[in-house]
Amino acid sequence: MKFVRLSLTLILVTALVVTLAACAPRATPTPVPLPTLVMVMNMDDVVTLDPHHAYETTNLMIHNSTYDTLVEFRAGDLTKVAPRLADRWEVSADGLTYTFYLHPGVKFTSGNPVTAEDVRFSWMRLKNIKDNPAFYADIVADVQVVNDTTVKVILTEPSPAFLAICAAPAMCIVDSKVVKEHGGTDAADADQTDKAKDWLDQNSAGSGPFILTKWTPKAEIILEANPNYWRGKPKLGKVIIKHVADPTTALQMLQRGDADMVESLDVDLVEQAKADPNLQVIIGQTLNQNYLAMTSNPELSKPLSDKRVRQAIALSVDYDGLIKALLRGYGSRAPSIIPLGILGVDPAMTQGRNLEKAKALLKEAGYEKGFEVELCYGSNPVRETIAAKLKSDLAEVGITVNLKPMEQSVYLSEMRAQKLAFCFGGWTPDYLDPTMWTDYFSYHDRGIAKRMWYNNPEAERYAKIVGTELDPAKREQAIKDLQKVLMDDMPFTMLYQNQQIVAMNKAVKGFAYHPVHFVSFFDLSK
Repeated sequence: MKFVRLSLTLILVTALVVTLAACAPRATPTPVPLPTLVMVMNMDDVVTLDPHHAYETTNLMIHNSTYDTLVEFRAGDLTKVAPRLADRWEVSADGLTYTFYLHPGVKFTSGNPVTAEDVRFSWMRLKNIKDNPAFYADIVADVQVVNDTTVKVILTEPSPAFLAICAAPAMCIVDSKVVKEHGGTDAADADQTDKAKDWLDQNSAGSGPFILTKWTPKAEIILEANPNYWRGKPKLGKVIIKHVADPTTALQMLQRGDADMVESLDVDLVEQAKADPNLQVIIGQTLNQNYLAMTSNPELSKPLSDKRVRQAIALSVDYDGLIKALLRGYGSRAPSIIPLGILGVDPAMTQGRNLEKAKALLKEAGYEKGFEVELCYGSNPVRETIAAKLKSDLAEVGITVNLKPMEQSVYLSEMRAQKLAFCFGGWTPDYLDPTMWTDYFSYHDRGIAKRMWYNNPEAERYAKIVGTELDPAKREQAIKDLQKVLMDDMPFTMLYQNQQIVAMNKAVKGFAYHPVHFVSFFDLSK
């Protein structure tokens, strides 16, 4: 019995120990903070972060990560429109009505649900604010709320580009309740009465994977992860984007570990970055156009208003020397302002340098002894080098070019005000369709064509076909015809289509280059 009592005691003691252990308070695991990614870049183009006002380049990357659009083009398959907020959509037989079905249960970072009313508010605010990106909504005649997750969009005319336009960051969906709380409105007079811009410059009101928490102009932008993002929690806790204009400083910060990524590496620093075992270098093929734009307004420049002079300038540029020597081969060139890779663009149409023909055209136009002109551009080290080469090239035909570098935001403001006669600029697409170029370099009342006073009804006729024709073969032919008109009028000559060189430390994973918004921070880890 003693043995039995002893065993029973041991069993009871053991059970008590197990019970007490189970009841003891467990140590709370310390959450591991998600890593911060620091990116350096020249972001002096940022003038606002209100998605319905912004029309620059850096904001595309910010808005893609802080807001959602109905659809998107994913890096790796830029030929296919993919669902984002909209699970699916239907198009009426006449091409005039699109019905979008929203993913159920999605919430903004405020906690408010994403509804069809938010879609209606967002696109009508964009349209009625009437700022630079408002033209994306020009084709939208009406937005009708069918129910909380169904929205019907009526177009003014059939558009083969509409779904691609819906992927533009400016077409993102904002939290209508939050924007209204801060003075926003979608009313017809929103251009006069909307007061939300200052708040949206410092805060986001979206449903994206990150939240804008700070913007200090020409210093930094800070994004914090949205832990409740409906597609999953981001793998980065914070993204800090620092303004660094000097390319050598940017690379030094990367090599010291003060930064994780350089958004665009100078071509002269590529080999140095490749030689660093801690870094990776990725080449992205852009659809960016870098061009010379020449006014058609004789009040701004009498010589440039003559198309023979514009043709002579185009024939005077040493394009091959520019791409091979100055860009180290990290670039190519299309025949007109529409880039390689776009429907209807034939590299065989590209013309090169012909100084004798250029001189003959100048003589025919009455400028045999040349003339003097001011070349304006947003200053950065690459542009400075290329501008100097352009000055030298044009001097060979007697044209004296006075270089006028400007701060990028000032340059953009002056150009948009139609004040500049001769410009060296760039064009980054906001969505992936030929109309991104054919519209804005052809119509006299929009984009670069407006800024340079270019007006040719024949160019507009072809642009109209590209923008409305649903038959791909007819669209392609119209693009070819339009290029011939543009190459004859020569309001713009394409200098180069650059490649984007990205350098980052090897700890960064998940990078995939995107020609519109550069990178999705949601895809990155570290």
